[in-house]
Amino acid sequence: MAIDPSGGGADETSFAVVKMLNGYLFVTDAGGLPGGYSDDTLKRLAMIAKEQEVNLVRIEANFGDGMFTQLLKPVLGKIYRVNTEEVKHSIQKERRIIDTLEPPLTSHRLIIDRKVIEKDFDSTRHLPPEKALRYQLMYQMSRITRVKGALAHDDRLDVLAMAVSYWTEQMAQDADDQMDRRKEEMLQKSLEDFMDHAIGRKPKPPSWI
Repeated sequence: MAIDPSGGGADETSFAVVKMLNGYLFVTDAGGLPGGYSDDTLKRLAMIAKEQEVNLVRIEANFGDGMFTQLLKPVLGKIYRVNTEEVKHSIQKERRIIDTLEPPLTSHRLIIDRKVIEKDFDSTRHLPPEKALRYQLMYQMSRITRVKGALAHDDRLDVLAMAVSYWTEQMAQDADDQMDRRKEEMLQKSLEDFMDHAIGRKPKPPSWI
């Protein structure tokens, strides 16, 4: 679960829950909450984490010097105990979002639950029509460009990218670990072949004999 605390003004505290199975990423919940650092917002986020049974909560820490994390931790401790980590970004937001989401989208590996899309639409019904669209995840996803400030509001899309980036990093790490293990196996095999040739040692018979 990723959370992007409200930076003030008209921003929302946005969240996204992304799970992985067999290399596919599933968006099981996402949205925006008013209230910023309010107790109600903190409790709702903790309840979402519990309902979704998440294993990690990632929190955008660019603003407030980690204050939001310190406020959320005791609430999570009472409602749902889960590990938390803070994430800081230095790359231009629009470029970072596109670079993160484009690969799984173009390879059809990012799957969004229909209920998330319906909830996204319903969550802005209280806003004037000219403003409602700009807060919706689907609108932000279909309108973003690499131009700085391309979107008036990008909170929901930004936090989705933050959740997806976690799994991208995990998959990259898993691939590196597999390559390291393979290299170690090949080195061990080369050493055994060398010893067999150097001292005339007979190869070990298969374990099933």
